[in-house]
Amino acid sequence: MVIIEISINLELIISFYLLFILGANNVANAIGTAYASRATTYRNLLILFSISVIIGSLFAKNVGNTVNSLSSDALTALTISALVMTLSTYKKVPISLHTVIICSLIGLNFSSSNLTVFAEILLSWILSPIIAVIIAYILYLAYEKVEIPILKKITMIKYLLLISAGVVAFNLGSNDLPTVLGTFTTSQIIYIIGAIFLCLGAYLYGNRVSETLSMITNLSVSSAFIAQLSGGLAVTIFTALGMPVSTTQAIVGGILGVGLTKGIKTVRWNILKNIIFWWIIAPIIALIIGFVIG
Repeated sequence: MVIIEISINLELIISFYLLFILGANNVANAIGTAYASRATTYRNLLILFSISVIIGSLFAKNVGNTVNSLSSDALTALTISALVMTLSTYKKVPISLHTVIICSLIGLNFSSSNLTVFAEILLSWILSPIIAVIIAYILYLAYEKVEIPILKKITMIKYLLLISAGVVAFNLGSNDLPTVLGTFTTSQIIYIIGAIFLCLGAYLYGNRVSETLSMITNLSVSSAFIAQLSGGLAVTIFTALGMPVSTTQAIVGGILGVGLTKGIKTVRWNILKNIIFWWIIAPIIALIIGFVIG
């Protein structure tokens, strides 16, 4: 019989809790647009999400090793991030774990931080969703001019939308998960347990944030795919420039872009204003808490 010993400590408890909240909040990144377009049932989307996350966790070792070699004591930053992510999830607003962690680290090490680089990162957080809006607007108008029988076009796009949802969920397991756990461990079994906590958060509370995304504008299967693709392209552009931007913000930008192709009145601006408000206030809270503690 194989016996696996796991030492329960404060870092592990906080990290598993943060992954639980990350699942509840960022599940919308993967399946939010598919859910909004009613590409399939929410239950089927959660099954796709869970399988993809757990498979992704099996490939998390490399990122975990990198994070583990860089971090010294990230417990405080993880604790601040867990608090802020909990607050935003309670408010049903999708936010980025990376923006919260970066701002908490800047706050904790304010006197020694490179504020010029931080200002560049802030600029990229503003520009990335705007770029996604532009890409989505152009792509969707071009897509509508493609002459393919409508049923064939919808079926093809539906499968592409589900594949892209699986890829985003895989990245959550292979990249975001070891970003949290890699701060103190590179254990594969811990990564798999962490993936289960991430999926549990998605199952129990993920619909709250996914519903918010579905309320920004009415999405068809086609427009949902274009929104998700545009968000991914915007992130790819900024990744090539070496800037850490948010997939969450880029996908919301993509949703806004396809919504604008149908007219400005098709966008529910009150929902969008609330999301943007939390995008601003959540990192500021993380920065202030980090600054006070640091």
